Amino acid sequence: MDGLQRDAGRKYPSFDNIGGVMKRTWKLMLVTAFAAAGLLSIFFNRTEAVAAGKPVSPRSLYVQNCARCHGADGKAQTTLGRKLEADDISGGLNTAKTTRVVTNGRGSMPSFKRKLPAAKIRQIAGYVRTL
Repeated sequence: MDGLQRDAGRKYPSFDNIGGVMKRTWKLMLVTAFAAAGLLSIFFNRTEAVAAGKPVSPRSLYVQNCARCHGADGKAQTTLGRKLEADDISGGLNTAKTTRVVTNGRGSMPSFKRKLPAAKIRQIAGYVRTL
């Protein structure tokens, strides 16, 4: 059938499935709204501190970029750190070497030169010396 009901030669829309159509429409709108809100929050959270010129502590840079694999203490005993066989970086590593590795990456560790400016990489390297 063409979605129209016929009654004495007149055509009018069938509302038999209107509930299903509206539910799908609302679900699509809700998913789209949540996705847009998530993307906007990611964008604004990453750029807010930079745009406002707020200083970011070396520890927070380390936690945001390194602790996922190397852990807060640098011992690489996180789930992901063990899986990727991340290096234990506790014990005060050489700042120049740490800067080079963070900048260029090594093994399964990605390069951060496109994600972080050199000054922030140096801050992280300085913080790693304190672990």
